[in-house]
Amino acid sequence: MGWIKNSEIEALRKEIKGFYDGARNVDNEYLKQVMEFSNARLQLVDFSEANRDELVRYYKRNGVVRGIIDTTIASAVGELSDYIELVNKDNKVVSHWSVDVLERPNDLYNKRKFIKAWAINRLITGDAFVYGLEGVGLNKEQFKELFLIPSHEVEILIGDILKPIRGYKLKSNASFDAKMTPQNTMFSRDYNPTSNSYYGLSKLYSAAYMVQLLEKADKRQNTSLDNGGVNALITPRADATGTVTVMQRDQIREELNRKGRSNYNGFLPDPVDIHKLGDTPVDLGILEASHYAINALCFAYGISVDTFLAQSKYENAKEAKKQIYEMAAIPLINEFLEDYTSFCKLKGMRFILNTDKIEILRNPKEQLEIMAAAHCTLNEKREYLGYERIEEAFADKPMIPMGVSFGDPNQYDINETEI
Repeated sequence: MGWIKNSEIEALRKEIKGFYDGARNVDNEYLKQVMEFSNARLQLVDFSEANRDELVRYYKRNGVVRGIIDTTIASAVGELSDYIELVNKDNKVVSHWSVDVLERPNDLYNKRKFIKAWAINRLITGDAFVYGLEGVGLNKEQFKELFLIPSHEVEILIGDILKPIRGYKLKSNASFDAKMTPQNTMFSRDYNPTSNSYYGLSKLYSAAYMVQLLEKADKRQNTSLDNGGVNALITPRADATGTVTVMQRDQIREELNRKGRSNYNGFLPDPVDIHKLGDTPVDLGILEASHYAINALCFAYGISVDTFLAQSKYENAKEAKKQIYEMAAIPLINEFLEDYTSFCKLKGMRFILNTDKIEILRNPKEQLEIMAAAHCTLNEKREYLGYERIEEAFADKPMIPMGVSFGDPNQYDINETEI
């Protein structure tokens, strides 16, 4: 037999969460006794599946999630929007109404803020919705304004096999529903293997368990500090034998808690051991658990944890940003441009990200070596480096090293001076 004070039961109720996994909780006789003793008020940790509203809550309230999605990836996507171009089949930059509306989508957003907001929605829920306000008259086939619709507010209206999506319903504004159609709404999403859902599968959804681990680790640390360091875990005694009947248990409880006693003493019919826990993040394993959770989140979003945590490997800020651009931001903005090209029904034109103009991605030394091997002209090299052209004939001729010739080997070296 074992008995335990009310204060220790309180410590048990706060600290036992997360110690046992769900599979063992079902048949754990010890936990059943604790539940009965505490009048079924003890709730074990539940790592539940996150819905779309819950994903948004993670973004709003979890600093790690906000840091990865907003500060790290979406901000980089916004920066890259400065290098968006519309080109024709010959890769020549052209003008078009779709360029103008993207520069100033509406009164609240410019291009950079709009595309960053699109990326945030896309990264939180796995999908993003852009509503295009159509013009009138001669401009009926054009969009005069673009509006980003919060993804968690959109309900997809399922159609039939010929028209899978018949429209969209906005939860917060019923009068807006009829205006959102597949024709005027740009729908971007991650592939979702769930057959009965057209929503995208969020990377945050896949990592939701790890986000909950971060939150519960913080909650446990706060509980420990609030309790003044009194942290106890109670487990069945491994080598104990014997038990008591229900009648004996009730009788002992009644004897232990007579009328007039100020403190309530609980009774457990099975022997128990009380394990004292530390009250620091290290003792509680919070730092290790949190670091593991951050690793998982960074992996899900395709960035290096060293970049996010500013480890010594990325002391060179330029290299760190380059890694974020290449691994996460560029694929995301390319998706936006592909969807936007299709949304605007462009023929013979497409939006691209001109990576040649992104200074942080350029490697001048490596590129100049390639240009030298290709015998590029002096002006071509100067233009690549951002210098002005030399308006002389020699600057537009291939730079061929001495002793190198092409064609008939019996001919004179083109670089030799005739006598």
